[in-house]
Amino acid sequence: MRHPTGSALAWLVHPATVTATFLLLVNDHLLKALWPGPITGKLSDFAGLMVAPPLLALARVPPPAAIAVTGLGFVLVKTTQTGADLASQAWTLLAGPSLVLADPTDLVALPALVAAWAVHRRSRTGHAVRQARTLVIVPVALIAVTATGQADMPQQARTVFSDGETITVLSDHGHGNGPVVSRDGGRTWVKPVPPAPAPGSAPTLSGRPSPVTRSCVPGDPAHCYRVVPPRLAVDESRDGGRTWTTVWGVSKGREELLERTVTEHLGPGAWQGSQAIVVHPVAGGHVVVAANGSDGIAVRDADGAWRRFGFSAGGFSAEGAAPLDSANVSLTAEYVMGSFAGLFVFLAGVATARRGGLDEDGPAATAYVLAAVGFFVAAMGVSDDGFLSPLFVAAGIGCAVASLVNAAIALLPAGRSAWTWTCLITVPVFTALVICAVFDGWVAGTPDRYSTAVLISWLTAIAGAAVSVLVACKGGRRPAREGEDPPEAGRDRFWKGGEDPAEPDPHR
Repeated sequence: MRHPTGSALAWLVHPATVTATFLLLVNDHLLKALWPGPITGKLSDFAGLMVAPPLLALARVPPPAAIAVTGLGFVLVKTTQTGADLASQAWTLLAGPSLVLADPTDLVALPALVAAWAVHRRSRTGHAVRQARTLVIVPVALIAVTATGQADMPQQARTVFSDGETITVLSDHGHGNGPVVSRDGGRTWVKPVPPAPAPGSAPTLSGRPSPVTRSCVPGDPAHCYRVVPPRLAVDESRDGGRTWTTVWGVSKGREELLERTVTEHLGPGAWQGSQAIVVHPVAGGHVVVAANGSDGIAVRDADGAWRRFGFSAGGFSAEGAAPLDSANVSLTAEYVMGSFAGLFVFLAGVATARRGGLDEDGPAATAYVLAAVGFFVAAMGVSDDGFLSPLFVAAGIGCAVASLVNAAIALLPAGRSAWTWTCLITVPVFTALVICAVFDGWVAGTPDRYSTAVLISWLTAIAGAAVSVLVACKGGRRPAREGEDPPEAGRDRFWKGGEDPAEPDPHR
């Protein structure tokens, strides 16, 4: 039996579609790294437009609609920043951190949709062959199309040099890997278009200068600047290097924040600080450019003012610099630990309020064990980015809630007053909120150092526990109602099903 012309599965396993799929894989995972530039970029666009429509058709989208949706989406993504941002977010959900750039020149690939439609009209294959091919090509096609949207390795500004007229920054990894130049003294930066290779010539790998960590003002060898990797800062010397003064840099705490931001988004080891520096002569003075690894570059103009430039689609821009007071970092670990600190403060108050020893310790012991287990399980979850991490965090929080309930049950027989209960609940909540607010403040810049935020959190937890214990010691008990035993006399009855406690022997 043969399938009708245009079957979605037959379309996907047509030799032309299969060829485009494997071209995507080879181009995105090999050729782009070896020869980055417009040719390999456009090649991915052509191949992607061949593969995307049959994938949409698998979801029972009519082939003409699949072609139209693919074309319309491609135009929106390549001509509008909003479309590019939405595409980046979509690929990030599907394949991890990804970047899609708006580039109208990519529209030259649209004729590939005509080829895709022609392949659809000629797609015929046998049932057995179709099934066998589908088992292989469907997952491969999904991986290949996803690869088109994958973000490259973290971009690092590694080396900077000047030829007296042009300042050039060389970067490793990243999208659009290659030189970024400035011809106006560091005010604007662009990626030059590489010359097209001569027909029949083989690609050549040109060498690059090694990073220079010290550079002096032309004509004034005693006036020098330096970077000391991995510190994100620039030092200046006016006595030939005998003494140095830091003239630009971010604080240690802000550097910690930048490093954490890069690590969360790109993985451990991605962060790099200042790598190289160059002094460039200009009319009326000199310009200094520091290649700052993961943070982009820092530029000192002829007037002595410093500015940070971050990575952007066109090269470097001031708008692309990562903010130092509102970084996109996850504080899940800090919030979870703050919540457990509040729980431990509550347990300290419960343990103190039960002093004198209620005979039944089951709920209290259960609360203590659940709190300890929940803390360690949640700590395992927040310390790892694995697939099961959210489950560990959820399990830890579940243990914390169960601990809280058991602690409240254990405190009931103590007969504490409403004021004591209010304080024992309010103090832990306030403690947890303060700890969370401290780390929010660290992200905003106050305190600057993470270690300071940790110290403040510890002091807050200790103070909260002390207040909770003091309230439990000084707090009164609720008065016994008419006909009711005082809490001290009736505590055993609460746990032993109504039996009166043993009466003391009056003859002793």
